[in-house]
Amino acid sequence: MLLLSAMLESMRRGVRRSMIPVGMALTAALAVSSSGCVAVFGGLKNTSIDFTVIPHGGTFSGWTEISVGGNINSVSSATLQSVTLDVEMPAGTPDLSFLSSLTGEAVTPTGRTTVVTLDQFPKGEQAVVMHVVYTGDLHPLFKDDTTIHIDWTGTINPAFTAWPADGSGFQLGGDIQIDVE
Repeated sequence: MLLLSAMLESMRRGVRRSMIPVGMALTAALAVSSSGCVAVFGGLKNTSIDFTVIPHGGTFSGWTEISVGGNINSVSSATLQSVTLDVEMPAGTPDLSFLSSLTGEAVTPTGRTTVVTLDQFPKGEQAVVMHVVYTGDLHPLFKDDTTIHIDWTGTINPAFTAWPADGSGFQLGGDIQIDVE
């Protein structure tokens, strides 16, 4: 049996310069890593992600890989329940209205599958919940027996002009909830 604490213990993010230069992952920053831990047995599990959004020609993109501590096939099923995002830095940022859209796609050797999307970032709402598009078992979305790769793409709100002057972008945090059996 795959221990769920191991399943989400190793989260690695990376980015390409043409994507999100410092840390999107949702990830950005040419390579940022963090880890999350969840309980050992089935049920709802949570893990956190962090990433930076820096615009590049009106868009941004990056990728995330979540490696499990064993073979994903040792659990019966894993389904994505929710992804919630909020702004962590700079302090005092009231909402995510600097974004126009965000899409997360699982990438395997044989194809791409959209798992989450969001195209509304209301002013004044600090946290937003992404729309879960893929509600099936996550097993077929793993690129191999231990790793799921997510590409993140999005557009920047062209009316937004209050980008941090130092070019650091906005640091976002996310909470991912997965139901494991």
